[in-house]
Amino acid sequence: MACHTRSISLPTRCHPFLLKVEEELNKLRACVDSSSLTYEIMLDAIKAVGRVYESINILLRMSSNQNGLSHMQHRRWVEQELEESVKLLDMCSTSRDNLDTIRVHVQDLELANRRGDLDASKTKIRDYNVILKKANRDATMQMFNKNESPEGDSLAVVSLLLETRDITIAVLQSIF
Repeated sequence: MACHTRSISLPTRCHPFLLKVEEELNKLRACVDSSSLTYEIMLDAIKAVGRVYESINILLRMSSNQNGLSHMQHRRWVEQELEESVKLLDMCSTSRDNLDTIRVHVQDLELANRRGDLDASKTKIRDYNVILKKANRDATMQMFNKNESPEGDSLAVVSLLLETRDITIAVLQSIF
């Protein structure tokens, strides 16, 4: 008598942190795509980016993800991702410096307006526009090439990292 066995494949369940990150990324994507960005919305977006990276950090520390990323086939991708992360830090630093410069110019403009110095106000406005264009140019020049995840990769954290970096860049560009 022949014995027939049947295999049932159930879908794998996503880790709660993975779902949390995906949900936060969807909110960020909607925020970046919004045409009416206010100061509060941009501030919330920057805070949300921080929360996403904290969650990804937890995901990366899980042994299953560490085992998956430690294979030789992923070594090149991990090194490339580290390099792109350093570039992202540079972009954040440049954005911070540009925002500080803009803040100083706005304060100078306010001071010139309070004194009623029309010529100084015009000069400050011109300087402000130059700085703003420079900040836009810096943000655009520091765009990253989109990396592909390693072939045959089933680690969801890889695609989350790539997507998070792209959204982070979009958030930083929306500031200017």
